[in-house]
Amino acid sequence: MSDVLTDRVIIAIGTQYEIGDEIGRGAMGVVYRATDLRLQRPVAIKVLPPGLAYRPETRERFLREAQMAAQLSHPNIVPIYSVDEKDGIVHFVMAYVDGETLGERLEREPRPPLDLVRRVLRDVADALDYAHRRGVVHRDIKPDNIILDRHGERPVVTDFGIARAGETHAR
Repeated sequence: MSDVLTDRVIIAIGTQYEIGDEIGRGAMGVVYRATDLRLQRPVAIKVLPPGLAYRPETRERFLREAQMAAQLSHPNIVPIYSVDEKDGIVHFVMAYVDGETLGERLEREPRPPLDLVRRVLRDVADALDYAHRRGVVHRDIKPDNIILDRHGERPVVTDFGIARAGETHAR
């Protein structure tokens, strides 16, 4: 952990969170494994790199992801605990899901057991339906945005980075 962003994250929020390894990186942010020091629980922290944070539209999109996802409470959607900015570090804290992405699993095992396939399809469809009924459309659902919990392979949808708010339709 010697890169400049990690050092800035540790300086900005290191009194609240013990920052661990980088566990993901995408167009809209870097994700670190961390420990919430007050609650003594594992978390994941998604950080908007400062080079992107100065752009109002990018910053707004990042914060919108956290706000939209934080409104969703479903067993197959990763919960968001907080969103904050400190010393120029815009970030949100979410539950850490110990496992692997569906993409990693499919890479390792291209033909997973049929019961796993059924469960993933059912649970992800249920999570997306739940989000849609609340006016949130994910728009980037793919194997890399689904984490299979190591303790039972429960699929959890993450990364609402390009989600959009839509009309809520009653059913």
